[in-house]
Amino acid sequence: MDDEVAPNSRTRRPRPAPRRAQQATSLLITGAVGFVVAIVILTRPPAALDAEVHLLGSYLILSGLLRLGRAGIGDGMALTRRIVHGALGTLVLVAGVISVVHPPGELSAWVAVIAIAWVLEAAVILTGSMFSTVRPLTLIAVVLCLCIAVALVLYPVIGVRAATAASAVFLVLFSAAQLFEGVLVWVPPRYETITTDVPHRTTHG
Repeated sequence: MDDEVAPNSRTRRPRPAPRRAQQATSLLITGAVGFVVAIVILTRPPAALDAEVHLLGSYLILSGLLRLGRAGIGDGMALTRRIVHGALGTLVLVAGVISVVHPPGELSAWVAVIAIAWVLEAAVILTGSMFSTVRPLTLIAVVLCLCIAVALVLYPVIGVRAATAASAVFLVLFSAAQLFEGVLVWVPPRYETITTDVPHRTTHG
C-alpha cells in the first residue's frame, strides 16, 4: 500500500481584528445616529434653528463619549495620539452638553458653540483615523464637518431656513461617509477568505 498526501482546501472567515472592529463600530454608530438626526432636522419646521442646536448637540455627546472610549482603550494609537484624541473628544462632549442644556435666548452664541464643536469633530475624526485605505472617506467626512459649521454660522446672512436645510443635508452626506467608511473598515477582515492546504492521507491498494 502506498500512502500519498493530497491537498484538501479549507476556507475560514476570520473575525475582524479588535482595532478594526472598534473603529468600525464607532463609525457605524455615529453614522447611523447622525443620519437619524439629519432626517429629524429636515422634517422639523425650517425655522427651528434652536431645535437643531439641541439635536446636533445630542449627536456630539454620543460622538464625544465614543471618542473618549477609544482613547481609553488605546485602540492601537500611540500615546500622544490617544491624549490628543481624548482631549478633543472631551471638548466635543462638553460642547454637546452645553448645546443640549443651554437656556433660551442668545441663539447666535449657542450656534457659535455648536459650530466650533463641529470643527473639533473634524479634528477628532482625523486623529482617530487608523487605516490609510479609507483615508479619502475620512477626509470627505472632515470637509463635511467644516461645511456644517460654516452653514450654521452663516445663518444671519443666508437665513435660518437655508442654514437649517444646508447643515442637515451636509449631515446626511457626512453620515453616509461615516457609514461607508465603517463598512469598509469592518468588511475586509470579516469576509476575506483565507485558504489553507490541509493534507490528508489516501490509500491505494
